[in-house]
Amino acid sequence: MFVSCGRDQPNVGISFGDFIKPNYSTLVSFKYCTLKPSHSLNSLESFIPSLIERLSKENADNVEVFFYFPVRPSQTDISEFNLVLHHSNQQFLDKTNDALKALQFSNIADCQLEQESKNFSKLKSDTFATTETLVETMTCDYLQNYNFATLNLVFEQLISALADVSIGLELHYLETASPKQTFQWRTVFPSAEDRASFLEDWRLLQVSSEMQDLLAEQATCGESELFKSYKII
Repeated sequence: MFVSCGRDQPNVGISFGDFIKPNYSTLVSFKYCTLKPSHSLNSLESFIPSLIERLSKENADNVEVFFYFPVRPSQTDISEFNLVLHHSNQQFLDKTNDALKALQFSNIADCQLEQESKNFSKLKSDTFATTETLVETMTCDYLQNYNFATLNLVFEQLISALADVSIGLELHYLETASPKQTFQWRTVFPSAEDRASFLEDWRLLQVSSEMQDLLAEQATCGESELFKSYKII
């Protein structure tokens, strides 16, 4: 736990968590969107090249742009999606909003920007052959007296155990500046088939149940969500 001290008091409350923090590389901003009734995914697909052209002119460093589409059982018609921006400063987010306004994106979809951008750390990297991947996200809350410093020990054991799994994947950690008790865990797979193979292999390892127990000791997590991710920049 972080302990705040009075101005004239010594810093006797400094905790382990003050020293071990995620290595944040960028910010991540989410726009939650719904297609207008008169538009379909074809409209969105036709719009994307204009957005790519507009944003590519910004020559911004350390920037990535994704579209996330939810994967749900028995889903036939997709009307909801997320526009996900990885950026290093507020300036690119503002320029993206300006580009969407200039291109009249509001005629295609209604979007709501998440109030606060998330800090982003890539705990495990990989190289994928295509710009289309499968993303599994899970939102968690730390239990009392736990934080990234304590859970990082679990992350390190998990990454070490993944050396025994042949499927390539990435592990991401996202956290808002406030409140510190909530974080998002994101796993990126090359495809749905690779995720299925990974789960089959992972369940055979003894360490899988150990990792689950260690996580449950430190945090409570909601149901995971699956998204097809398309990287456009």
